[in-house]
This record gives sequence, C-alpha cells and structure tokens, in this order.
Amino acid sequence: MAFNINHRQAKEVILEAYRSTCTKNDFITDGIEEVLQGSLKTYKYVLVNGILAKATSESINPLALQSGAPFSGAFDARSLCHKVLVPFERDFLNNILGGSNEPFLNKPARFTHLNSENAVRKGKDKEILLLIIKLLSSIQKSEDAKQYLACVFSFLRKQIEDKVNQYNEIIAYSPTLVEIYEFSLRFVEKSFEGETSAIIVGTLESLLHYYIDGEFSVTTHKVNQSGASSKEVGDIDVFDGSSFYDAIEVKDKNFNEYDVAHALNKVLQNKGKKAAFVYGDQVSFDRNAVLEKVREFEEKGLFVILQDISSHIKNILFRLPVCTRAEFIEHLIATSKSVNCKDETFQWMNQLFFELHWDSEYQQST
Repeated sequence: MAFNINHRQAKEVILEAYRSTCTKNDFITDGIEEVLQGSLKTYKYVLVNGILAKATSESINPLALQSGAPFSGAFDARSLCHKVLVPFERDFLNNILGGSNEPFLNKPARFTHLNSENAVRKGKDKEILLLIIKLLSSIQKSEDAKQYLACVFSFLRKQIEDKVNQYNEIIAYSPTLVEIYEFSLRFVEKSFEGETSAIIVGTLESLLHYYIDGEFSVTTHKVNQSGASSKEVGDIDVFDGSSFYDAIEVKDKNFNEYDVAHALNKVLQNKGKKAAFVYGDQVSFDRNAVLEKVREFEEKGLFVILQDISSHIKNILFRLPVCTRAEFIEHLIATSKSVNCKDETFQWMNQLFFELHWDSEYQQST
C-alpha cells in the first residue's frame, strides 16, 4: 500500500533537524558520513531523502523510491525530494549535495526501490548501494531518524565550511595575464563532463562585462543538469539588467549542425541579440554543414560566433582593458560555485595552482 507523505510536515521536520545537534555516534553515523563524503551525488540524495521520509512518518519504508514499490510503506520519493529536500539544499546548504534540480531522474534512482539486485556499476557504486540499504534498514523509529537527520546536517555543515576555506585560500593567489592564459589552457585539458570549459568561458565572460559594461550580468549554469530550468538559454547567459541579451553554448565533445541549430534556436526564441558556440580543441564536427547552419541563423538576424576555445580565451583576454590578479580568481571562484563544480574539478584547479607556481604565497600555504 502506497503512503502519501505530508510535505508541509516534512518541511517542519527537516528544519527542526537542521537546527538540532547530532547526538548519535555509531555505525549508522559512520556510514552516513562515508556516503556524504563520496562522489556519487544521486546516492547522497537518496540517503538523505530516505532518512527525511522516515523522520516524517514511521509508517514509511525508506527503501522505497516509487509509490509502486512492492512492500508496505512505499511512497513517492522523487516528489518528496523535489518539493522539500531540493529547495532546502538550495536555501540552507549551498547546494553541497550536488545542486541538482531533479536528482531522482538519474539512473540509480530510477527503480521502484533500493535492492541489492539493482543494476549499478560494479565497484564503488555497488558498495555504496549496499551500504545505503543497510543504513536505511537499520533505522526503525521515526525519532531515531530525526536524530540521524541532525547528524546529516552536522556533516554537511562541515563540508560547506571546508569548501569555503578552500576557496578563500585560492583567492590569495596572484597570477599575471600571461599566466591566466596558461592556466586556462591547462585547465580545459581535463573535461570533468564539460565543467572546466564552461567555468573558464563563464569566468572570462564575467570579467569582460565587469570591466566594459557594468550594467550587464553573466550567469553560468550547472553543466549537464537534468531538469534544467526553462529560463536557462545557453550554458552561459548574459543579461542587460533583467532582460536576456545573449548566450554562449560550450561543447567539449563531438557535435553536429543539429546541436548548433538547437542552441541558436533557443537564443532566437528568447529574443537574444547574439549567440556564441564555443567548442573544445579536440572535438570533431562537419565544418561545412555547421557553417551552413550558422548562415541560416545569420539570415534570420542573429549574430553568431563559432570559435574554438583556445582562440576564444585569447580573444577575451586581449579585449580586457585591465585585469587585476585578484579579480580573475574572484570571478573564477564565483563561476565554480555557480556551476557547483565537482570535487574532482576543484582538485584539478588546485593542482594546477601548485604545478604552475602561481606565487610564493601559495607555496607557503602548502
């Protein structure tokens, strides 16, 4: 029998747990911390959402992912997550779980319930699945779930604090303009599912508008976001005040003329003035077919730039009237936060600062 969770009550429960102190210290808290410190974002949402469900109602079976799960206490976990956990993460947790709009659309959550037979990759994915099943199966009482939920927030607050401290350390670095160019090219050598390219292009676009036209604002969106907002036009959107002005699409994998048409159509539909399509140095595409598609849109009145990322980086840096060392880093960090970059992306960023010897201040901090 499916169970309907009262979302208003769940909001009260999650807020109360957030304001509470962690009083548990056992194998369950150890397991929760292991999952939250891992890189499998969907499973983080699944675990926290399951604990929240059990804390809201003792009748819930937290192993359920869908109301059609074949046992008593099944519920619509996606609805609870989308309507309660996701907005709470955005408002209180700096998107530390992953900043996903619809985490239950991802493959690990597209089963009726958590089961050891669920199709997942062998290795760490399988280990985390089994661990979550063990943890959720061990929480029998609603009151216990509330206490474990308080521990969840204790662990997440520590992660948020650590991440802020990491960003604050990086802001002290002092590159020159040439070093910015070198860093940018090195940074995009690794993709991390397109994050590095989007971060660099978004950072430089933000810098350009910061220096040249302060009335414009730049927003870089989370890369490969399931259920992305309909208000997002490109990977990077530029606004004149509150009005959409232009967009940049960034591709670090092979594409075709239909990908270009899709990106440019969104700009036209949103009454944009210009559009840029920036692609990685190693990608392949049919240049003649893509250029023909670009011409079609130019005939419709849309000004289009099609450019490889190395040229794009150099052109933006050349157009900057000035570029202080600290400001590049500030925009880089702001853009990284905007896309809620992966830990691996941030670690790669940090590694480059060390390898490129950006200044003695960095060496002293290490």
